[in-house]
Amino acid sequence: MADVKSMCWIIPESIDLEEILMKDPPNFKYKIDYFYYFIDLIVEASGLEDLDNDSGYVKLQAKRLQQFTHEYNKYLDYLRRKFVHRSKKYIVGKESFGYRISLKSDLKGLKAIPISDFKIRQKIKKLYKEEQRVIQKVSKKHHHLTKWFNKHLTIEEEKSRQKVDELLPYKPAKGMIWGEIKGKPSNVAKRYKALSAIQKIVTQDFYYSVDENIGRFHSNVANIKKELRAFIRYDGQKLVNIDIKNSQPLFSTLLLSEAFYNKHSKPINIYNIPSVLPLLSPPSDKHISSIRHYIMIVKTSEKQYSKGFRRYNKLVSSGDFYKKISSVIAPKMPFDKAAMKTMMFMVFFSSNRFIGQPQAQFKRLFRAHFPEVYEVFKRIKKGNHAALSHLLQRIESNIIVELASRRIAEERPEVPIFTVHDSIATTVGNEEYIEAVIEEEIFGYTGLKVKLGREYWTD
Repeated sequence: MADVKSMCWIIPESIDLEEILMKDPPNFKYKIDYFYYFIDLIVEASGLEDLDNDSGYVKLQAKRLQQFTHEYNKYLDYLRRKFVHRSKKYIVGKESFGYRISLKSDLKGLKAIPISDFKIRQKIKKLYKEEQRVIQKVSKKHHHLTKWFNKHLTIEEEKSRQKVDELLPYKPAKGMIWGEIKGKPSNVAKRYKALSAIQKIVTQDFYYSVDENIGRFHSNVANIKKELRAFIRYDGQKLVNIDIKNSQPLFSTLLLSEAFYNKHSKPINIYNIPSVLPLLSPPSDKHISSIRHYIMIVKTSEKQYSKGFRRYNKLVSSGDFYKKISSVIAPKMPFDKAAMKTMMFMVFFSSNRFIGQPQAQFKRLFRAHFPEVYEVFKRIKKGNHAALSHLLQRIESNIIVELASRRIAEERPEVPIFTVHDSIATTVGNEEYIEAVIEEEIFGYTGLKVKLGREYWTD
């Protein structure tokens, strides 16, 4: 939504809409603010979504597009003739069209355009109030996290913008719809996201929400490009982030124990995470029983592959998982941490059918070296490949958002905390206390011993 405090649209400074409309007037009666609205909407969404998931496009539902006018297709069709591209993928009732701005000129930054139409200004105020009611609901339930989004949370604007120029140098967009590399967002699209994120913190336009699916807490701090976090300050102080090393591989070891699939097991079992049950093949009890039965057979087997669970668990608990598994998967190749992370992302997040694709080479290597571990993951994903990632992310969120951060808020209410998925950031000087809490909460919730890392957000 537009910047409500200043009543301005936020659009790329390279776009001179008045000149465009003057040179090529639309063949319908229009309000210029409607054009600005759609541009602002794409820019804002670019700042909130993960652009890599959809090749730089942002999904916009019809309900959102028609908030100001039901003739939104006329406006979008005009913009599509100029600098807006629309994705080809669309599924009625399931997946909306994606949009992205593709300029032929440099994107140096964003600019504010005053909203001139009185009715639109009133509508925006109304929508803003509705959004605030939703935010207040989140704030009430997660006050231990939301209370830190206040005037003391700032970002060094000039330095952060210089960093964007360094990371994503502005230049004419190439490659039409797909950007410079097919299937990847262009630097232009990434600049929208980075600059929009900076703008929101500078103007104190804070947002936060909880993903009801996996429990993650999304916010200005969690969603901003990681290299820009070095410029975030709380009450003028620098921040340090405490993260769980290879958290998802760590929590995946829980899934290799038959006890995890028993209703009465403590401290944690699959039934303690009820949101995953609808993702399993029905009936869920039968699905869970088949997984537990397979694990029991593997563990009682005298064959060599019965050692696979222990070997995998040993690699994960080493604290240097990606390097260790690289030496197993590709012993003759130079260590490439990004490649190993990509492999585990495929193993955890992709469908079982994906393994036959040419780009699934690393997934096939994992299956070849850890067949019994792969089989457990495969069985969990039977019927819905999202079940495995949902389990891992739910465990992660329960620990970080619900257990560790709430305990910190109760014991040390004066200590600022910001969650970033598998980690908690705080002001420098509180790191040892935060580490102790995370370690204790993970052990109490899962029985696992964890290795943590520190990342000081300094420029």
